[in-house]
Amino acid sequence: MNNLPSKRDPAPPETEPPPTWRELTERVRDLMKEFIQEGKELERDLEPRLLPALKRMKLQIEKLIAKLEERAGKKPV
Repeated sequence: MNNLPSKRDPAPPETEPPPTWRELTERVRDLMKEFIQEGKELERDLEPRLLPALKRMKLQIEKLIAKLEERAGKKPV
């Protein structure tokens, strides 16, 4: 009793030749251009929403720095 699957036929050889280095370079360049473009679009979409929050965070950090500097100035050396 043999439960093993029958042996598959080997895959047909590739009919399409592998891409040349020039073609690969062009593909990578195109992908990088698309990636950069999408990043710029994302930045434009997010900036109006993130800018107010970043400004508030900057103010909070500046307040904390001022407090720490004030504490450091009060301590006798």
